[in-house]
Amino acid sequence: MTTDQKRSLLINYLNLYLSKRNLEMKPVIKDIQKRLKTNELITLKQFNSVIKFLEREPELRPLGSRSNIHQFFSSLIIQTKTSSEINTSNTLEHILY
Repeated sequence: MTTDQKRSLLINYLNLYLSKRNLEMKPVIKDIQKRLKTNELITLKQFNSVIKFLEREPELRPLGSRSNIHQFFSSLIIQTKTSSEINTSNTLEHILY
């Protein structure tokens, strides 16, 4: 499945969730939807806010775990630096040597 197909699939699910009357997360979902429609990537935090709904969808159940669903949609999620990639040193020591 291509990235555009995955984007469309996720937008369709978000539209479904927005049609729910008592959903309190509508502003969050609208923001995610807006980003996807403008071909922007979403953050991991945004994705994690909807994964609890996605894992219940019949088409995504065969993927099994949340980590597999995350992997499936990973092309739509901003990849942040891991803690090992971030230089935590607050000194100029690396410049001196």
